[in-house]
Amino acid sequence: MAEENMIGKRVLVVAAHPDDGEWYAGGTLAKLARAGAQITLVICTEGEKGSYDPDTNPLALAAQRKQEQQAANDCLRIAQVVYLGHPDGALENSPELRRQLTALYRRHRPELLLAFDPWKRYELHPDHLAAGRAAVEARLAARMPLFDPQTRAQGWIAWTIPELWLFNPEAPNHRVDVSDTFALKLQALRLHASQNVWGDDSVQFLTEQARACGEKIGCARAEEFHRIVIEGAIARSPSVPSA
Repeated sequence: MAEENMIGKRVLVVAAHPDDGEWYAGGTLAKLARAGAQITLVICTEGEKGSYDPDTNPLALAAQRKQEQQAANDCLRIAQVVYLGHPDGALENSPELRRQLTALYRRHRPELLLAFDPWKRYELHPDHLAAGRAAVEARLAARMPLFDPQTRAQGWIAWTIPELWLFNPEAPNHRVDVSDTFALKLQALRLHASQNVWGDDSVQFLTEQARACGEKIGCARAEEFHRIVIEGAIARSPSVPSA
């Protein structure tokens, strides 16, 4: 799926927390939106524990992070955001989470899914692994009509997502040139002011990471994914030139 021709294409992103999408794929999301994609961001948790200040009010923090996320969405031109409301730090790949995602897949009928790579070795945040695993497993449920039949009563029939890009990948095989949108990625991340981690060290880390990724495809900045294409009942991970 070419990033340059996304007019009217439906893209759905499953993240664990506010700011995950921007950190791992912000440049790509901005590029897809510029190319005409309609992007829906799904955030699994409330993000209410994302503070190092022990006196922080979790409810107030969750509300603030929603405001920050909306500002970041406006910056990147993300069409809408859906919050699933699970507790921060305690996300599980549960039947309830998979049911929520299955319903969203059938309702929004995305042509491209972005999510955490659930097979990333040494990933230290359990929420990231749970969100990635649930996102991938719900894709199967969404395409099989006998899974979650209650969604049929709401008029949402089975839907197969034909392509996945897994971010923070264990084995990257697809890279997107974000040279023109990397500044927007950083701008969106700075809008998550409550996190207090977007200082010079984070900017340097992300810049060096994007530069090293870009060198692999001959551009200034890039983000990488593990791309999976589903053809009928066959899922394959193509090694293709990326740009």
